[in-house]
Amino acid sequence: MDLETAEALAPALPAAGAASRGRPAPVEATATNRPELLAAVDIGTNSVHLVVARVRGLRGLEVLEREKEMVRLGSGAGDMKHLDEDAVDRGIAALARFREVADVHGAAVTAVATSAVREAENRSVFLRRAREEAGMDVEIISGVEEARLIHLGVLQAVPVFDERLLLCDIGGGSTELLVGYRGKTLTARSMKLGSIRLTQRFFDASKLQSSAVDSCRREVRGMLSSFSRVARHHGYEVAVGSSGTIGAVCSMAVSRREEAPPRTWNNFRLSRQDLAAVVKSLVRAPTVAARAKLPGLDAGRADIILAGALILEQVFEEFGLEEMTFSDYALREGVLLDAWQRRHGGSLHHLSNIRRSSVVQLAELMDEDREHSQHVATLAAPPAQLLRHPQQRPAQRLHGP
Repeated sequence: MDLETAEALAPALPAAGAASRGRPAPVEATATNRPELLAAVDIGTNSVHLVVARVRGLRGLEVLEREKEMVRLGSGAGDMKHLDEDAVDRGIAALARFREVADVHGAAVTAVATSAVREAENRSVFLRRAREEAGMDVEIISGVEEARLIHLGVLQAVPVFDERLLLCDIGGGSTELLVGYRGKTLTARSMKLGSIRLTQRFFDASKLQSSAVDSCRREVRGMLSSFSRVARHHGYEVAVGSSGTIGAVCSMAVSRREEAPPRTWNNFRLSRQDLAAVVKSLVRAPTVAARAKLPGLDAGRADIILAGALILEQVFEEFGLEEMTFSDYALREGVLLDAWQRRHGGSLHHLSNIRRSSVVQLAELMDEDREHSQHVATLAAPPAQLLRHPQQRPAQRLHGP
């Protein structure tokens, strides 16, 4: 079986997936809710992220601090086969600072690296420097393991535990796709489709060429087609997207409608029509400088957003999507839950009641008045049949048997 593909029936998979990758299997399930201070570091191709949280077990996460640095580890030539020295320096500096932040909180750190480090022939240099200069032991995870951990993160933020979901996470070096149900992976694949990778391949010219857009679309469509057939075989009811590229597209979509941005992007629904409008505006912008001026787009992402948006466009096309729900939580939150599970064991069934707990946490993060936050959460916790996000249609099987 290909190392980047995992297909299995849900009952055959372990609850936390720990034993399958050589980590200790979860201990016997306990009912503990004892808070534990944990930190997760996600070393991606474009950015390095830190989240420090008080993990309350069955009660979810209380996020204490978030940090992000755009280090562009995948900025070197050679299809990401080599990490440039400058990029490594930037990455190690970010890790050293993140270690200090975690130490202030007294949090145990779990650090994982994805596509850029995973593929680099000189990755041992990065791992050694991370250990010696930043005091971090970094674990390189496979693309399929990355998808599984993103799935765990998403389930803590979006109320889709009881639905078959299609998950899409577009990074700088790769795109992770997964079909899951009730915390189990039904099928997953990691593809070498990323916003930085495809920008280097198709859009490095100073001025955008329409032929490059067509070539990029063909490349993405060709790589997605085989997995779309597998995903349709399993079937999925709802599509969820996570991480920076999709978040940037959501921000641009709202700006185009001249609406105020939501207080949280979590559970924001991106329609096919909104995505098409964003892609059209990006294709019409002939240069990076022109794209940097588009409403709702962080200028630091202007050089790579077109490639990322085209990947998302083709995901919508190949998988027959009309809309996608955005999750604020992704890999790093999944790493936190996975770390807690490996310490304490237990199932994921508490995630079926995620809506109220996530509303409480989000309200508390945005409002210093705890009593008011609890009131907001109470108002946002309707009867079971109305648990969906206000924009969400009743669930339906999009594709599959």
